Amino acid sequence: MATHFDRVRALSICAASNTPVLVLGPPGEGKTSIIEQIGEHAGWHVETVIASISSPDDFKGLPVVKDGGVEFAPPAWAKAMIERGGGLVFFDEITTAPPSVQAALLRPVLSKAVGDVQLPKETRFIAAANPPEIAADGWDLSAPLANRFVHIEDWEVDVETLAEGFSHGFAPAELPTLDPEAVESTTEQVRGLVGAFLRARPDLKSRMPESSENAGKAWPSPRSWEMGATVLAFARAANESLAVQALLLSGSVGPEATREFLTWEDSLDLPDVEKAINDGGFTDTNPLPSRPDHVYVVGQALSRALVAQANKARLQKAINGPVAQIGKAGHRDVSVVVLRSIREQIKKYQPALDQEVLTEFWEFLGMMGKTPTAANK
Repeated sequence: MATHFDRVRALSICAASNTPVLVLGPPGEGKTSIIEQIGEHAGWHVETVIASISSPDDFKGLPVVKDGGVEFAPPAWAKAMIERGGGLVFFDEITTAPPSVQAALLRPVLSKAVGDVQLPKETRFIAAANPPEIAADGWDLSAPLANRFVHIEDWEVDVETLAEGFSHGFAPAELPTLDPEAVESTTEQVRGLVGAFLRARPDLKSRMPESSENAGKAWPSPRSWEMGATVLAFARAANESLAVQALLLSGSVGPEATREFLTWEDSLDLPDVEKAINDGGFTDTNPLPSRPDHVYVVGQALSRALVAQANKARLQKAINGPVAQIGKAGHRDVSVVVLRSIREQIKKYQPALDQEVLTEFWEFLGMMGKTPTAANK
């Protein structure tokens, strides 16, 4: 079961990855203080906007008559973000915002646009709220607004953490230390996994709940899968626990889709792609999987391995061996995806390819300027 510490780490990952996040929990549980700590630790300017006392103009811009027309000027919080080149915008009491205010929030949260201005890329959004059933004049979030946030629910400080904090001081909330190269590599890997999973489970691509209560929480859509892949990749790059990873994905696409994905990922029994490259193909002891979604993951792993380390001999072994073998097994689309991902390496090193490989992938290789004369051994 996820702990308070896990939820704090999940919140930090969302902030580090610049992914909008909503923290939901009872009053008095430290939501505001933790959010402010994260902003202070990162050195960000923090603007707090109380949704319950805001009007739609506070998010869509203030109408101003100018030169015979109407422009939408940014409110004070947006001007502060522009002046400082970004920062943290904290939307508090968001479940007390009526539908008109929630509708006005849609564009800023998704595209970082307010009125006629674009906010800096480094503008981050964190929202906090009490559950609608206990909030003063509470409203369920609209489905479109809910689907723009990662949801961290059940935010509550356990007694042990509280007692320890009173006795010895509360541990500060900090951003994770991340290696940009590790984030890039992990993001590519996780996106490949999510893509393969959705090929296997297209029914989970989009599934908005029927009840307004559940539609105001996390549920799967292309947008929320995108967010889920991002925060999951950052969590794995930061070596966060499985509990934090599950919190983040569940907060993006919902608990059911998360269980299905993690179960599917756990069932992957994939071959060693480095061994397949060195052996010139998959073997009885290192076989190619039979399931198409698993083959797609193998193709992603091959792509990463060849982009990370390429030379003429290695490319020849890989393309003539495991890449061609994937196509022969009935997964030509996966082979083409691998070739497309390593096209720059092919152009640079001009590996010698078998004639049957040239014949099978002639159209694609021809587009890269790969000729039979240059390719023949």
